[in-house]
Amino acid sequence: MQIRQEAKQAVRYGAVGVLNTVITAVVYYLLRKIDFSVDGANLISYEAGFLNSYVWNRLWVFQSHQHDWQKEGVVFWIGAHICWALQWLAFRLFLLFLPEAWAYGLGMCVYPVLNYLFNRFVTFQKNKNA
Repeated sequence: MQIRQEAKQAVRYGAVGVLNTVITAVVYYLLRKIDFSVDGANLISYEAGFLNSYVWNRLWVFQSHQHDWQKEGVVFWIGAHICWALQWLAFRLFLLFLPEAWAYGLGMCVYPVLNYLFNRFVTFQKNKNA
């Protein structure tokens, strides 16, 4: 039964991730079109995804029942920025030998794995829901 619940949670996380990817990519593209820097567009686009991600992960994926949603939100935001920083390092590394679109796309693959692990084991721990 636990494996089934974990699989369901992973599928939901993936669905939220697809929506976040679309939001992040569209915001990045629009910001680059109006001449934002690569790094500025990267950060702002991820911030848009972070907001969407927190709401959907809290309510639908991890079904958190924390009454202190502000504290939970701060933990989420810290984790999102740690994962973003690691993604940004990968993105900058990929830019050394790949075109920008490919580097950005590969960098976007780093973030969701790290962020899922952080949220699963830190932000939305099951024992915190009691």
